[in-house]
Amino acid sequence: MKNLEVDNFNQSNDYIIEGMMRHNSIYCLVAPPKVGKSLLALQIANSIVNNLPFFNKRVNHSAVLYISTELTEYQLYERARKANYSLGSNFYFLERDREHELYINGDILCDIKELSETYKGKLVIIDMMLGIKYTDDYDINDYKDINNLIKKYREYSMKYHVTFLLVHHTNKTGRTLGSTGIDGFVDGIFHLKDIENNEFILSSISRDYQSFEITLKRNDNLIFEIIENSSRELDPRLNEFLKYLIKRKEVSFTPAEMVAKLDLNISPTKFGMLLNNNLQLLEREGVSIEKNKTASARNYKAVFIDPINKNVDDT
Repeated sequence: MKNLEVDNFNQSNDYIIEGMMRHNSIYCLVAPPKVGKSLLALQIANSIVNNLPFFNKRVNHSAVLYISTELTEYQLYERARKANYSLGSNFYFLERDREHELYINGDILCDIKELSETYKGKLVIIDMMLGIKYTDDYDINDYKDINNLIKKYREYSMKYHVTFLLVHHTNKTGRTLGSTGIDGFVDGIFHLKDIENNEFILSSISRDYQSFEITLKRNDNLIFEIIENSSRELDPRLNEFLKYLIKRKEVSFTPAEMVAKLDLNISPTKFGMLLNNNLQLLEREGVSIEKNKTASARNYKAVFIDPINKNVDDT
C-alpha cells in the first residue's frame, strides 16, 4: 500500500498538451462539417511532433499517428504544405483503403502498437471517428454500443500508453452526433464552432482540467490563431443575463441559480465557463464580476454601471 503525497507527485510527463489533454486518455474534437476539424487536428499533430506550443500551451514532444478515413495522403500533405508544417519523421499516417474498412480491433492495432513500442509515440488522431469500425453493425446512436466502443479505445490507451483524439461531427442542434454516451464516456470534449467573419470559438470541458473557451481566427495558411481582442457580440445567453443585471444593478448568484432564474438553454457549468471567458466583453458593457469559490459552489457578484456614466465619472 502506498502513501500518495500529492504535492510530491511528478506530473511533468502526464500531459499531451498542458492543461488541455492528459496522457493515457480519450478526447473528442467535434464540429459541424466544413468548419475545420481536420485542420485543427493537423495543427495539434504539428505542435506535438515539432515540440511547439499549441495556443500558448506546452506540449509533450512525441511521435504522432494520424489515421484518416476521409483525407488521402496527398490531401493531408497539401494542407501541411499550405500551413508550412514540417511534419518530419515523427509523423505517421494511415489512410483507409477505399475498398476495405478499418477496424479498431484489427487493422489499426498493429500501427498503434508500433507507434508506442517502436517510436515511443503518445498521440493517435482518429479522423473521423465514424470511419473506424468496432463491429459490423454498431450504432452510433446506441448508448451500449458507444460504451463498448470507448471501452475498446480505453483498453488500447492503457495498454499502449497513448492518448486518442477522436474527430467527430455535431448534429443539427450543435450537440455531439449520436448517443449522449460519447460526451459521457470520453475524458474531454473540444467543441469548435464557426461564429462569423472567420472567427471561431474553441471550448473545452474535461475531467482533469479547468474548462476554457478561446476565440480564434484562421489565417490564409489555414492555421488557427488566438484573437486577443475580438469584436464579436455577446452570446445571446449573456445578453439575457445583462438585461437582468441592468434592472437590478447588483446581483449575487451561482451559475445554477442564474440558469434556473433566466431559464437559459445551457448547463450551469457551461454558463460559468461562458462568464469566465467573456469578462472583457462584459466589462465593455459596464459589468464587473467578482468570483468567490467555496467548498460547495462558485459564487459570483456582478455589478452594472452604465458605460456612458462610467466614462463621464472617469473624466
